[in-house]
Amino acid sequence: MKKYFITSLLLFAITQCNFLSFSKSYGKDDTAGAVVTFLQGQVILLSNGKERIASLGDVIRPGDRILSKLGKVDLQTYRGEVIRIKENSDVLFRDLSGDSRPNTDLYIWTGNLIVKSVKLKSNQGLSITSPTMVAGVRGTIFSFELEKGSVPKVKVYEGAVSVAFKTGPKLIEQNDGISKENYERFVKTLEENDVVLEPGESLEVNPNLNELVYLINAKMAASSLTTDELDGFSKLPNGGIGKVVSPVSPREKAEVETLVSVNSDLIQKQIESKDVPAEAIQETIGKIETEHENKRKDALNQIATDAEKMGFDDEEDIQKHYSVLETIHKSNGEILSGAVVAQLGDIFIVHSTKGVFQLKEDEIEYVEYRNFKIQTRSKK
Repeated sequence: MKKYFITSLLLFAITQCNFLSFSKSYGKDDTAGAVVTFLQGQVILLSNGKERIASLGDVIRPGDRILSKLGKVDLQTYRGEVIRIKENSDVLFRDLSGDSRPNTDLYIWTGNLIVKSVKLKSNQGLSITSPTMVAGVRGTIFSFELEKGSVPKVKVYEGAVSVAFKTGPKLIEQNDGISKENYERFVKTLEENDVVLEPGESLEVNPNLNELVYLINAKMAASSLTTDELDGFSKLPNGGIGKVVSPVSPREKAEVETLVSVNSDLIQKQIESKDVPAEAIQETIGKIETEHENKRKDALNQIATDAEKMGFDDEEDIQKHYSVLETIHKSNGEILSGAVVAQLGDIFIVHSTKGVFQLKEDEIEYVEYRNFKIQTRSKK
């Protein structure tokens, strides 16, 4: 039997539920934080009521917020978790672990995250929260995607995730029309339906659930939730959630491999650098940048080597393996037919009929896929 680190993924049907069980209030801890280890494009950091462009080496503290827009950012926490916030994401760091703070809690309004956890102790936690879900994580790699007005998509790459619905007592406190009996039946319905996601599986949510969850949210806020509406929720098959086979694609595998970490001593030193001279801070940032860049290069080299070993040299094999066929127009006029396997920073790994290449962004004019083009640089 395979052994996995089993984690908890608790879906909250009510926005106003008490999330504090995952993010308790602790005293001030100067070690609580995360460091920006990689940046691609423009990322906005909101800290202490001020907004600025994020920079490599920035320290993220509890209460800070990141808007990635067209950018992408990698962070590493004091404890060692690595988090990639992808384009068009809006994430609040409600809590970050430190010497005396055992939890990291991210609240996501919209966007896409990839999270690589470390193995945590029994009193430690890592959670990703949304308006309708909170994912408690331990020792796993998974993605968490949320489109505005929808329910999150969760996919596991390593480890396992146990999925169950849960709500809090404020539901009955704020809605007089709900009896204690009906509320307890509702909670029992939620807690009795759980799903364990393992590698290559993703969360499946009943299409009717999305509409119902947001209806409950609205009714909850207005204190007008009725027993009939709770019945509608409890009658969804299997509680409205399940799992589907979702094999890890070559591109997903490649992206996970580029989610690299740097020496924890450097991260901790940067987080604790409040009263350190500017020259020493810049020296630490330089070391973080160099180590991360070297590890990225190693990961990209390995991805390219693995692609070469496949021996694919015709369009049909490439398309079948990567589930895509693209035309890469190079700035020197050369045209490659194949697939972009991975892209991080200014490096593209391209598996083409002419071989596997590592191309810099300024070597590519544009990438064409069916009826649309991805422009990488301005034409002269």
